Amino acid sequence: MKIAVWHNLHSGGGSRALQYHILGLIERGHQVEVWAVNPDANGFMKLPASVKLHAVPAVHSKANPSFKGKISLLFFEKEANMLAMETHCQQCAEEIHAGNFDVLFANSCSFYAVPFIGRFVKIPKVLYLGEPMRFLYEAMPKQVWEAPDRPQSKLSLEYWTHTFASAWRLNRFRTFVREEWKNYQAFDKVLVNSYFSAESCQRVYALPSEVCYLGVDTALFHPSTEKINQEQYVVGLGSFMSHKNPEFAIRALGLIKQNRPKLLWIGNMATEEYWNEMSKLADSLNVEIELKKMVSDEELIQLLSNAVCMVYTSKLEPFGFAPLEANACGTPVVAVAEGGVRETVIHGKNGFLTKNKASELAFYVEKLLADKVLRQEMSDFALQNVRENWSLQAGSERLITALTEVLK
Repeated sequence: MKIAVWHNLHSGGGSRALQYHILGLIERGHQVEVWAVNPDANGFMKLPASVKLHAVPAVHSKANPSFKGKISLLFFEKEANMLAMETHCQQCAEEIHAGNFDVLFANSCSFYAVPFIGRFVKIPKVLYLGEPMRFLYEAMPKQVWEAPDRPQSKLSLEYWTHTFASAWRLNRFRTFVREEWKNYQAFDKVLVNSYFSAESCQRVYALPSEVCYLGVDTALFHPSTEKINQEQYVVGLGSFMSHKNPEFAIRALGLIKQNRPKLLWIGNMATEEYWNEMSKLADSLNVEIELKKMVSDEELIQLLSNAVCMVYTSKLEPFGFAPLEANACGTPVVAVAEGGVRETVIHGKNGFLTKNKASELAFYVEKLLADKVLRQEMSDFALQNVRENWSLQAGSERLITALTEVLK
């Protein structure tokens, strides 16, 4: 097959998953070209020279809309950023059509979740969706639809300022929902990474999706023989942000009274404000914490391999690559039992699943700290489980089957 790939992903699990998919397609003789604002996710995706990359710009402003823009949003018109992304997708579609591709393999948009590209491409099209635009449908920590607190006097200027701001923001989000649903309908098939994600899509869009499990590159992720000369530590992996919930991990480790391990967090994204807040919390609980950013694959594998365990505390993560990558390095996982991680961590086998209670997470971390034999047993099972059930080869075959089906 001649496959056009589109994405708007930054560095992280989504772009690593796409890298695996592209490599698997190439290894099986398929031709792949990639369209994106940043086709290799600013160098995070390591793709061979045979993959042609098409960088198509799209201007995205983080500033609030102008007054004129806010007025247009009151009437459910598309914001400037959305129009820019539509223009980008139209240009990509024109180039894809000129290339006579067999199928479009689209991935998520970091701005709008379900991308606009499906509306403009006329060939068979498949979307691999990481998750819906969660802040529209979940409390994070509050619902965006919640009525704001505001002055009660309708005679005050502040009252009407709040009313106007609330109105344009609310209608902006309603426009997001409208456009996301239309984009979802435009694809011939939507693939997701877990049954949890499939259920989320059914709740949000009332439309079906198909589970296409990912695979892990065991040639890359494997136990490292190089030891690290430092005290025992547990590892967290992912952006250091509130939805990854490092606060929960810090509070849990703070409950360990003896031989408290260090928390080493590996992540490419973190805000200074949130890092400072969590650092103060860690200091108050006497928990040592270190943040490592932009580590190489070699260092990542070394850090995963030498950890006592991974603590996985993400809130409703749709799948979670990190636990499988840790398992591929022979490291057990202690995870909060919510989201897609329940489909990868087998309690008592390759890790432990806990309630959303810091004391329970601490209990299982202590259990692994104290029992080297148990750690080794879990390590052995984890390695075997990844090889047999979560290989990159199996993930590639599942994707190729899904792409082939839309051509029939």
